[in-house]
Amino acid sequence: MKRDIREIPVSEYMTLSIPVISPRTSVYEALRILRGRGVHALPVCEKGRFLGLVREKDLLEMTPSKATLLSRHEIPMLLEKVTVRAVVKNPAATVAHDMSLREAAEIMLKNSSEILPVLENERFAGLITWVALFDAALGDCWPA
Repeated sequence: MKRDIREIPVSEYMTLSIPVISPRTSVYEALRILRGRGVHALPVCEKGRFLGLVREKDLLEMTPSKATLLSRHEIPMLLEKVTVRAVVKNPAATVAHDMSLREAAEIMLKNSSEILPVLENERFAGLITWVALFDAALGDCWPA
């Protein structure tokens, strides 16, 4: 039986196993984690406090272009010195873990976000993506 997304809490569809990085994490390490885990954004936290998200596209903007005169060995050394503090962004919005998927979808649409941090008692709990919301909306219609 298909459940109404107005009744399903975000906690049932959020991604929990997201690595958390600190503002002192290097751009090189953050890119390595993103690619290794197949995610497009990482939460940045310090002392348990959520500071914001760092997205793959923001990190890639910190990397040299293909027209650089740096050797392929110099680029990782350079990226090890630059930290994510320079690119971490406060998200336009966050959602609570006990908020309904419908409410999360409305916030996502209002803020033109593809991904939202999920907080529980003001601490990072996970991420909710538009793909997860789409999956929940389709429910039993989605082929197995």
